[in-house]
Amino acid sequence: MKTEHHILLTAFFEGMAVLVIELAGARALAPYYGASLKVWTAQITATLLFLALGYGLGGLLSRKTRPLALPGVFWAAGAWLALFPFWRNPALAALSNLPGVGLGSFIAGSFLFGPPLLALGAVSPLLIQRLQKDAAGGPAAGGVFFTNTLGGLAGGWLTALVLVPHCPLRVIIAGTGAALGAAGSLWGWNLARGSAAAASALLCLLFISTRAPGLPRLVELEHRQFTVLHSQASSSGLIQVVREGERSSLMLDGMTQGGMDEKSGLTAYEFTEYQAYLGWRFHPKAEKALLLGLGTGLLAKQLYNRGMEVEAVEIEPGIESAARVFFGLPARVRVHNSDARAFLNKDGPGYDLIFLDVFAGESIPWHLVTLEAFARMKARLNPGGRLIVNTITRPGGNTAGMALMESALSRVFAATLVFCDGNEDGNPRPVNAILVAGSELAMNGGKGYPGKALELIAENCRRLAAAWRPARPGDAPPTDELGNLDHADAELRAELRRDIVEQLGAELLDS
Repeated sequence: MKTEHHILLTAFFEGMAVLVIELAGARALAPYYGASLKVWTAQITATLLFLALGYGLGGLLSRKTRPLALPGVFWAAGAWLALFPFWRNPALAALSNLPGVGLGSFIAGSFLFGPPLLALGAVSPLLIQRLQKDAAGGPAAGGVFFTNTLGGLAGGWLTALVLVPHCPLRVIIAGTGAALGAAGSLWGWNLARGSAAAASALLCLLFISTRAPGLPRLVELEHRQFTVLHSQASSSGLIQVVREGERSSLMLDGMTQGGMDEKSGLTAYEFTEYQAYLGWRFHPKAEKALLLGLGTGLLAKQLYNRGMEVEAVEIEPGIESAARVFFGLPARVRVHNSDARAFLNKDGPGYDLIFLDVFAGESIPWHLVTLEAFARMKARLNPGGRLIVNTITRPGGNTAGMALMESALSRVFAATLVFCDGNEDGNPRPVNAILVAGSELAMNGGKGYPGKALELIAENCRRLAAAWRPARPGDAPPTDELGNLDHADAELRAELRRDIVEQLGAELLDS
């Protein structure tokens, strides 16, 4: 193969690697900072900054003939990425207390991925220098950047469709490091065979050490033990089922999505039963329900066991699989594998109850809480139907995100009530809240509930039902043109994530 072909192939590969690092890197930050717009902005900003610095470094290195400069930047990038599995959690844990989601995720992303991105930024100027020996400067630069951009396109699709859904993050990132080291070795082989062989061997050993552990796996903390029953990479994040004592929980990127008491088969978390209970209090004769967001499937199972026809919309097939295998989701509960908004935009049957519980980790996708989205939900309700929304806020419900949701629901529905959980110790940490919307809202007396719940959770349901207030109309509701829930609630949701990571331990993220 001609030298020109080697150079263009390398430019293509370098472009792929940059997009893999950028996209997988944002996923790596999610367990500590979430996946809000602020986190993605911080990751993109860090990527552009260090690539720009790398372009400058590459320009300096290309002024003089340095044969090992090109393999050297590949080796540097590869070695840094190969160490990712060893220092990801310690580094992110140390940086997680930095003020602000945006600043914290930017600094964390800069530490974990800045040096390899800087090294990769230096690749293009060094390739152009080599290509200029046989071509004019303009065509040489154009060819490299054109090919490099095509590599970025391929790397983006590869990461989104193949790597993230099927491989652990540590394997993706450390594997990219090993591949970069190999690329450096190919360029440096004739110049320093011993060094190239040693660098390649070291990177291969580091990559081998990142293999996923077998399951089930015991994770021991200072006073707690978890058994990881299931761990699956997916396009939505890391799906895990973990058991502690007699409770099994479903996790997505380290965030609890629900859980079950193994002895009784009932939900071990209040927010699931809150929805089932309030659904009955406001519509005791409901016969058909739609769940937007499946989670553990325990809400669907509860409603089904009460004799209702139940459907669910869940974008991630891995979540449905976990719900059926580990949490007993009945086979007769139909699950539509689709984005909830895309499902609502199509014509379909009406429902007596629609439950909106669409947490992607700790966040609610913004496009499901706009005026237009709530209007689509209203259109799918039968006469007398109710929409029930699960979210998080602070005691009293006085947060920016809650105000946005109340404002939108108040404009779409004739009546909206807010049921806000509280902390008996007065701590302002995040709590669950349920919003109920419909034409006219009236609760039944609360006697004869056909559902089953753990004693403490049943008591909390009764307490929650007595602590309600009307929704506040507010101003400037979120729309499809200006949906800003993820921005308004970023700090609150990051706090929730930090609380759960501290409780469960970052060790679970390596399972």
